Amino acid sequence: MQKFHLIIVLILIFSCSQKQTDSRIKGFEKIFGERQTNAFDSLVSDFEQNLTKIYPNLTVEKGYLQYLIDIKSDTITDWKKFDFQSKSTHSEYYKSGLRNEIYNKDTTSLKENNFGNYMTALYEIKDSDSLIKGYWNKRESAGIMQNTLIVDGLLSLKPDFNNYFHKRIVVAEFSF
Repeated sequence: MQKFHLIIVLILIFSCSQKQTDSRIKGFEKIFGERQTNAFDSLVSDFEQNLTKIYPNLTVEKGYLQYLIDIKSDTITDWKKFDFQSKSTHSEYYKSGLRNEIYNKDTTSLKENNFGNYMTALYEIKDSDSLIKGYWNKRESAGIMQNTLIVDGLLSLKPDFNNYFHKRIVVAEFSF
């Protein structure tokens, strides 16, 4: 009987955490907008397909980690292998307004868009996750950072590449 109660408690805990996760995703997507969400999903899909090409012996989750390590490395000579956007995804990235939600281009350079729906949506959920909160705070205060700073910051926050948001943060940072 005691085992039965333990199983019920575990099921309830898992169920509640799943609902919280689903509500965070739904809230994020509601703020972000349907077309931008779909464009972002396509970016993530293209990114993960590229990871499987670059790192065929790794899981996608470990591929994210290796990608971050490689991006920071001074030994990479073939940067083209990291290009991941298909033509249709690249086109929708711009047409959907997703790029402008994440970045703005002023007359001379690319700048972060801290007032777009991307940062607004992250702001709404940032207190639910230490990586999201750390990323949001750094991006809000520092803007676009060098790859090494981004990678060091993300890795120090112990990313979980099964996490919907952690994946999107990496993809957003490397989708100029």
